[in-house]
Amino acid sequence: MSLTSSLYSGTSGLKNTGSALQVTSNNISNINTIGFKKGTATFADTLYQAIGTNSGSSQVGLGMNIDTVAQVFTDGSLETTANSTDLAIGGDGFFIVSEEGSDETFYTRAGNFSFDESGALATPSGFILQGWYVDANTGEEYGAIKDLVLSDYTCPPDNTEEMSLIFNLDADADSLANVLSNVFEYDEEEGTTVDSDSYEYQTVLTVYDSLGSSHEVTVYFDKLSDTDWEYIITCDPQEDNRNNVEALDSAGLLARGNITFAESSGEIVSMTMEEYTGQIGNVDISGNNTVDTVNFDIQDSEALSVDGYGFEMTFDGEQWVLSTASPATTSSWLDSEIYEDAEIIYSDENEIQLVLDPDSSGGIDEPDIIITLGEDAQDGDTLTFDVNNPLDCHIQDVEDIIYDNEAYNNTTMSINDPSVMTVDAEGLAIAWNPSTETWAWSNPEKAAADDTLISEFSTDTAAIDVNSIVVDYTNADVSEGSMVADVSLYYDNSSSEWVWSDELKDRDITVDTFTVEGVSSIDMVVQESSSLGAGILNGSYQLAWNGTDWDISPSSVGATVSCTVQNTTDEGCEVLIEDSSTGDSSTIEISFDDAMTDLTSTSQTIDFTILSTPPAEYDENMMKINTTGTGFEISFDAGSTFVDLDLGSPALTGGEHFTFTVDPDVAPEEYENAILTGDETYAAIDLDGSGADDGKDRDIVFTFDEELSSGRSTDPLDDSSTITFNISGSTAWREVTTDEAKDTGYLQFSVDFLGGEAGSTETEISFNIGTSWDGNNWINDSLSSTQYATSSSTIYMDADGYPSGDLEGVEVDSDGLLSGTYSNGQTLALFLIALADFNNYNGLDNAGDNLYAATNESGAAITNKPGENGLGTLSSYTLESSNVDISDEFVDMIELQNAYEANAKIISTVDEMMTTVIGMKR
Repeated sequence: MSLTSSLYSGTSGLKNTGSALQVTSNNISNINTIGFKKGTATFADTLYQAIGTNSGSSQVGLGMNIDTVAQVFTDGSLETTANSTDLAIGGDGFFIVSEEGSDETFYTRAGNFSFDESGALATPSGFILQGWYVDANTGEEYGAIKDLVLSDYTCPPDNTEEMSLIFNLDADADSLANVLSNVFEYDEEEGTTVDSDSYEYQTVLTVYDSLGSSHEVTVYFDKLSDTDWEYIITCDPQEDNRNNVEALDSAGLLARGNITFAESSGEIVSMTMEEYTGQIGNVDISGNNTVDTVNFDIQDSEALSVDGYGFEMTFDGEQWVLSTASPATTSSWLDSEIYEDAEIIYSDENEIQLVLDPDSSGGIDEPDIIITLGEDAQDGDTLTFDVNNPLDCHIQDVEDIIYDNEAYNNTTMSINDPSVMTVDAEGLAIAWNPSTETWAWSNPEKAAADDTLISEFSTDTAAIDVNSIVVDYTNADVSEGSMVADVSLYYDNSSSEWVWSDELKDRDITVDTFTVEGVSSIDMVVQESSSLGAGILNGSYQLAWNGTDWDISPSSVGATVSCTVQNTTDEGCEVLIEDSSTGDSSTIEISFDDAMTDLTSTSQTIDFTILSTPPAEYDENMMKINTTGTGFEISFDAGSTFVDLDLGSPALTGGEHFTFTVDPDVAPEEYENAILTGDETYAAIDLDGSGADDGKDRDIVFTFDEELSSGRSTDPLDDSSTITFNISGSTAWREVTTDEAKDTGYLQFSVDFLGGEAGSTETEISFNIGTSWDGNNWINDSLSSTQYATSSSTIYMDADGYPSGDLEGVEVDSDGLLSGTYSNGQTLALFLIALADFNNYNGLDNAGDNLYAATNESGAAITNKPGENGLGTLSSYTLESSNVDISDEFVDMIELQNAYEANAKIISTVDEMMTTVIGMKR
């Protein structure tokens, strides 16, 4: 029995060693197989037989078996290839592949993938790689794991959404244009839009529309003040297809704004933007829609030929109705007769068809404007807007300026905020009064038209009822009445005439003759003034030296008014004029330019005259007064025409005082809230009365190279300076608020290069100059625009968006994201490759073709993205080689060969022994 057992043991060793040698030979044969994992065979002894021995029962083995044939899943070495879809896994995990149309899934470490004729990313044997489809721009995956098949070999175009421009603007540059947007004008012959002498710097960027066509956007810059710059953003006028702009001579003008830099650091402090809206401006809507969801489609631009402001309509739940406050139904200076018959010919919750001018080419049956609403209108919703004259629709400027007197050739005009110039206004004028050293509006015709040129009546007698005074401007020419003045008259009973008042502050005091020893000249001024009684009119007076003091003659004027001299010194004296009945008094101070010597002669005299004159603001030959039966008339044009003041025929006894104000200082009705300030060095206008800026930072500023005359003037009208001008206004500019920048951080303007229906192809572009709005402040980036004292230049420029392109190649990153590179220079995400992991690799079933199949022993596949949840990362242009080490295999082969030979020897030995046994029997 022992010989047979030995034979069996040798046979098992021979057999199983041969099987182990098969594992080794398989390893060696797959030494160049991509991703191959070598196998290892391990042995185990088998059943044991009990035998008797001197020491008792013992066991003898009956041979051996192969315990396991396992695979070693260590990483193989990596080899570089020229194929971007050759992939290797660094770490744990398997690629997931499947046959087309099959639900059966296999796994492999061999990453030699390529696109087949159908666009599938597959193994050489046709198994398709599995993964997720992703968003082309973000790379975010969506949907379930599926076959990765490339179905589109082109990159669709994408429109520009942001343009970045980093620049430096020369701090030493000069301002070349009052308002940069006003100098925009398309010249078809020259092909230019802004004259090169009107701006400091320009730069050009290329942007794309949604069909991939490229367009040039030009940004112009011009200095506004020491720290402020203005800019405009423009495009080719022939490519500007915004519905409200394309028919205008200002087509191509997209936006404008201001940039403020820090005075010390030159960094950006803030920026603003206004979007050019064209013929439709000042749009506002309440209710279910916003300004962004309202679109105006102009069908007949000729019907919008003049300005029309304040159109308003309301939705009553079924249709839109023009408001009674609309220019279509009312008459005011804002309205034009051309829109008197404006009518809504059709409307519902999403559309309004409006005829503005029935006499236009379309007539009453065809709308001039179609207004579409993105959201359904609700009962009570309102919509307001303006219509802008198409000629110079974009202009907000001060024009036709006439400088008079000292302002002529002495004045620089600057506009700090053109946006407040919303309507046209003609014949505006401001005047400098050197006597009062103030600026006033000089609009006498407009003041008279409102009954405000002559106003603010007051009197010291009950005979005149100021509330019943009537001012008649019918036959008046008040064009010269350009100065603000307080006028005071009193009634002279002896002559039955209204004459200039006794207020000495309004009088001329002249020295006729003087013989004062040692004195070369005399100066006489009113030191104090008040209204005095009748009689102090055109009067001549004489001061005579009495040896110790000065006497005045006449010493009394009328019953109550006395003249006395006081405070005599060697430098002069004072004449006190008093009315004992009223307590009123005035003091005339007489100063000698030379100190008096001792006067011994009583023949020393001073003769002077007090002249009754109009207010100092007006020339006595210009303002004249004639008494009439019921009052008086006053002239501002040397007596050519008069303004009548009817006092109602009061019972006057003489000496009654009557005062009123001549005040052409009335803001123009187009800008009734305007505020005018200034001095002899400048005049500044705050057009909207907002008070947002002060002094020389106001909306319109006139600055004088040389100071204007100031102080009391004997001829104020001649010494005054007048500036006459017109305002060209527009509501075609819409402020882009910082609230609109909260999503992107940047201010945005609209473009439409394609001209789709109802603004469907209109897009917005963010303007990034290196600063962004964080909700409270402008925050500069590490690279931002500056204002330094060096030449203006562009540091960096870029715009997103791109044209269409053809697929030229693919790239795979370590996270498994497969992206396509296209001929337009873009890289777009295509797929995200999935990996799988198993709890028991050796439980996998080898399916051939470098494939494994999951089994119950391996457990279900655990799928995830490369680099996550313990999975390895990917290397592109790389393949994982077999992990077979030939030297190890040769060693194993020698060991198995020796074992095999030894087992064979056992069999031959047992055979000889059994032959001996058989021979013994014979």
